[in-house]
Amino acid sequence: MDYTSLPLFAEADIVICGGGTAGAFAAKAAADSGFRVLIVEQLGSLGGSATNGLVLPIMSTHMPGNPQCSYISGLVRDKLLSLGGVDQGGMNFDPLLLKIVLEQLCTEAGVRIMFYTTLADTIRQDNRIHELVVVNKAGLGRIRGRCFIDATGDGDLAVRAGASFTKGDPETGKNQAVSLRYIVSGIDMEVFGAFVQEIAKLKNGRGAYYTNDRIAVACCADDSWAFSDLFCEAIANGDLLEEDKVYWQGFTVTGRKGCIAFNNPEFFHKTDGTDPDHLTEIQLLGKQTILRQMRFYRKYLPGFAQAYVSEIASMVGVRESRNILTEYVLSAEDLLLRHKFPDSICRSNYPMDVHGKTLQFHLKKEPAANDGKPWYEIPYRSLVVKGLDNLLVAGRCLGAEFLAQSSLRVQHSARASGEAAGIGAALSLSQAVLPREVDGSEIRAIMLSRGAVFGEE
Repeated sequence: MDYTSLPLFAEADIVICGGGTAGAFAAKAAADSGFRVLIVEQLGSLGGSATNGLVLPIMSTHMPGNPQCSYISGLVRDKLLSLGGVDQGGMNFDPLLLKIVLEQLCTEAGVRIMFYTTLADTIRQDNRIHELVVVNKAGLGRIRGRCFIDATGDGDLAVRAGASFTKGDPETGKNQAVSLRYIVSGIDMEVFGAFVQEIAKLKNGRGAYYTNDRIAVACCADDSWAFSDLFCEAIANGDLLEEDKVYWQGFTVTGRKGCIAFNNPEFFHKTDGTDPDHLTEIQLLGKQTILRQMRFYRKYLPGFAQAYVSEIASMVGVRESRNILTEYVLSAEDLLLRHKFPDSICRSNYPMDVHGKTLQFHLKKEPAANDGKPWYEIPYRSLVVKGLDNLLVAGRCLGAEFLAQSSLRVQHSARASGEAAGIGAALSLSQAVLPREVDGSEIRAIMLSRGAVFGEE
């Protein structure tokens, strides 16, 4: 299709498609390197799954000291601390305040943000992306760039440009379970906390934690959880369905008194995050499920008599969809053998974590190697899209096989990969080389020089 007659909406040195966690971090890092940066985002705020999807808290790296491999993470934490929107460790955050902080960091760095704008197509010249075709309230238009970063989560830009990808479990083709998350407010935390402490006496307290006004509760498919009997009673009484028990998890929200963020309901059938019919059905069914779960809370959980649903995620919680073919594709073996790479841009020891109807906890395998350094590494090459000369990818759609992706899909990896992609794009332009020719060790050195912490050597 000939798009040359479309108006040119904008141009920048580095154009980032997707303003989620990875995209926001990529934009800030690239702007800090002195380049003109533009974020194209389909919703009206930054943060993606973390903010619009209500995915909180940030999971631990499971490494000594919990290093985040990102200098921007420290900036985000400090700004949120000044607003009362994060705990001291920077892990549990207020998603609304995180939106504001990410936008402030980006705009102060000179990043241009174009909200309510959706990618439609790309314009290529040989193996290079020349322009994006987007659609918004102004109609169809073009956005020109010199280097591009796909931070869409689903690899939309890379696929539109012709990149290869994998998708789903290679044995079944099925994607991981998806969620629709929500926040409940108006909870009497003292009353509910006392109940959590009481129920924690059951089954060694699994999934029931309360201390210093912090609550963490959970229940899963088997009956080894402290809340299992209560869920089974509600199911027997017709107040819940079996699927409500398969995955239920909630955490208090720092800075919001009387609030718990629930990381559920979870869905196991319509799980394709690239299928608009699946996404629509999850939003429709999810809201009805949330109402059912809310009735359960009021009837069975002390402290919920005046509670109400205060927020439902505007984004479906997609854990995995497409993974783009990059110069290096991480495998489960890389994680289990704790492979280290000279161009490493992130470290993690988060387990392989595949969600489904049975949760497949057996896939949380123990490492097969112990070199005294309890982590695996993500190489910069896993951000460099194969076959395209000016495209990087960051976030959960970077180059990884299905099992490996189930570990590196979490927020600290998304943040670090976005930061590294932003710096990699900047080095590509400043050195007049292709992104694949950039030395990943130089990217890591820049991250360190700006304050990133990677942990013990």
